[in-house]
Amino acid sequence: TVTLFFSMSATVGQTAEFGTEAEAKVMIERAINLVKSDKIRALDAFTDLEGGFGYKDLYVFCFDTKGVLLAHPTQLGMNGSELMDEDGVSIWSLVSSVGKGEIKKITYKLVRPTTGSEETYTKTSFVTKVRNMYCGVGFYAE
Repeated sequence: TVTLFFSMSATVGQTAEFGTEAEAKVMIERAINLVKSDKIRALDAFTDLEGGFGYKDLYVFCFDTKGVLLAHPTQLGMNGSELMDEDGVSIWSLVSSVGKGEIKKITYKLVRPTTGSEETYTKTSFVTKVRNMYCGVGFYAE
């Protein structure tokens, strides 16, 4: 389920272009602004990949405070509170450790779906807590 959760090969960019750290940072900052101004519109835009929120292999994900996905292009409604990476790291614990208004980088290991390989790669996400949700944008380290 971890691979499915963070995999976007069928939805976001069947392309050789990957999002960068700088692009992920810009996207999370834009996401925060939209959530603050219109939470419902933001969740819809993130899930539907509208308004530039599906760029290269970057996308926004948002959890409620119990770990249920409120925004995600393919796994909407999934309970992510038990998500683990290949090393047994709890992704939910990393996400939910972020304080309100803080943007924190979290790192875990996942399959990079756009490679067509089962090899795992390091993925880093910028995550924040905004309006009682945890939202993030992740990118893969090269």
